[in-house]
Amino acid sequence: MISELMARRINEYLADPSGASAIPRIYPPASQQEISQLEATAGQLLDSYYREFLSVTDGMDGFYLSHCVLGCRNRSGGRGAGVLQFRDGTREDGTPADVGLPDDVMLFPVSVNRDVSQAIFMIDCPDVLPERIW
Repeated sequence: MISELMARRINEYLADPSGASAIPRIYPPASQQEISQLEATAGQLLDSYYREFLSVTDGMDGFYLSHCVLGCRNRSGGRGAGVLQFRDGTREDGTPADVGLPDDVMLFPVSVNRDVSQAIFMIDCPDVLPERIW
């Protein structure tokens, strides 16, 4: 799965004359201990696909346009800290309630764009939304 994604992203990166896409980059895998610690930080079970992804590469740059996939190690400072502010702002402006999610739904960031204006969150709210990625 990772090699197919990387091959596709590299081809897209090389075919993009604008240079808007980030260079695709993967990292050494996260340890099971790091993944368990991240799960504790998330306050919910990690989605099995995300857990498997982290066991192969602890994050990925150039995931989609300027989005990266956050790993265990890049959660403090930079985009890791910025995405938490973005998440808090999303809560404060009532976005979860606007789409029918409980106000207290756990929003755990898994991806963010370069300027921290868009993010992808993992949620655990099966009674309202069976999908884990929002």
